[in-house]
Amino acid sequence: MEQKQLKQFTFYDLYWDLMRQSGDASAGRLVRNICLYMFTSETVTEPQDDRENFFWSNIVDLLEEDKQIEMSGKKSKNLNSKMRHFTFVDTYYKAIKLMTEAESGQYVKAICEYMFNGTERKLKSPVDAYFALAKRKLELSRKRKTIGSIGGKQERIKVTDEQVETATKTECGVSFEEFMSMHPNVQNDLYASRQHLLKGIDWAWLDIGMDRQPRWKRCNSLYQLLTHYKEIVKDV
Repeated sequence: MEQKQLKQFTFYDLYWDLMRQSGDASAGRLVRNICLYMFTSETVTEPQDDRENFFWSNIVDLLEEDKQIEMSGKKSKNLNSKMRHFTFVDTYYKAIKLMTEAESGQYVKAICEYMFNGTERKLKSPVDAYFALAKRKLELSRKRKTIGSIGGKQERIKVTDEQVETATKTECGVSFEEFMSMHPNVQNDLYASRQHLLKGIDWAWLDIGMDRQPRWKRCNSLYQLLTHYKEIVKDV
C-alpha cells in the first residue's frame, strides 16, 4: 500500500530563526532536509558540521510531531500553534529541487522574510523567478491569515446590555433591563458571534420558565440561558 504523502505542512518561525543565522548554502540544506522529512519517506542528508547537526536536533522532534498531526488531518492544539507560522506547500519544494543549495537558501529566506516580516529582498536569477511564482500563493496565505485574525477578534467582542436591549425591544412585557434586575446573579457573557441567539427572545417567558425550574433559576450565564431558551420556556 502506497504511503500517504503530504501536500503541505506548517512552517514555524523557529525554522526561520535557525536559517537566518546560517549562510545561504547551510540554510538551503536545512530547508531541503525539512522538505524531505515532511513531504517524502526518504532519508534526510547528513548535516555537514556540528552547527547544522545541532540545529537539526532541535527541530526534528517538532517536525515528527507535526507530520503525524498533518497526516491524521487534525489541527494542532498544542503550544506549537501559538508560534508564528505559515503554510509551506509542496510547490515550494519542487522549486527548491531545481536550485543549488545556496539558491535554495536565498529562496527560503526570501519566503520567510515576506511571510514573517512583510519585506522583500532583492534576488538574482533564477531565484527571483521562482520567488515571483511562489509569491502568488504566499499572498493568498497572508490574506487568509489576516481574515482569520479579524474574524477571531470579532468573535471575542462582548455584546453590551444596551445592544441586547435594542435587539429584543418589545412594546410591552418585560424588558431586558427588568429581567436582569429580577435575576441579579445572571451575567451578560454574550459575544458578537452568538448575537443571533437573541432572535425571538421573550424575557417574561424566560423569567417564568426559570422560576419553574430550579436548575435554570441558579444559572448565572446569559449565554447558557439563551442557548437553552426553548427548553426553558417549553411548558410556559
